[in-house]
Amino acid sequence: MKTEYRLANALKDLMSEKYSLDNISVTLLTKRCKINRQTFYYHFHDIYDLLTLVFLNEEIPNAKESKNHQELLEKIFIYYKKNNNFIDSVLASAGKELFLEFLSNTCYQVFLKMCVYYDINRQTTPSERKSIARFCAAGFAYNITFYFQNMKRKNLDGLLANFALISDDFMQNAIKNTISARKKHG
Repeated sequence: MKTEYRLANALKDLMSEKYSLDNISVTLLTKRCKINRQTFYYHFHDIYDLLTLVFLNEEIPNAKESKNHQELLEKIFIYYKKNNNFIDSVLASAGKELFLEFLSNTCYQVFLKMCVYYDINRQTTPSERKSIARFCAAGFAYNITFYFQNMKRKNLDGLLANFALISDDFMQNAIKNTISARKKHG
């Protein structure tokens, strides 16, 4: 395994062992990987740079196969439960923006696919579909991150309750509203 990925795995393992990101030093990481400090700095500027690599290679299992927002939330919650120490450590650090971006990218891919699926007659442009997906993804990612960061008792029902105001047909409505707005504004 390449050194960068050994370091990324070591960082995630340490954070999963309840080390806070602020308490993980380059020395601790390099000892864990049995490499010298200079090797770390050959690959990364700092630990946040390494955390970026972790999230670039992280994936929420089966999230991209979600057919609706509830399925997506369920898969995100399962991912959280499996990685809760790691995620909680990230959310308690300056690296929380990386988690937010990771979630936003995951949600964006799902919502873009949903836009294509629900726009059966292809009445929206690719740019409009991307705009809808970006808007929805940002809101979902922020709300999910807020829930994980602030709720003491985290469970799937609680996460789903945070999205109770979202109707099952929100994506179809977003597509209709986009088409209507384009026709109205020209």
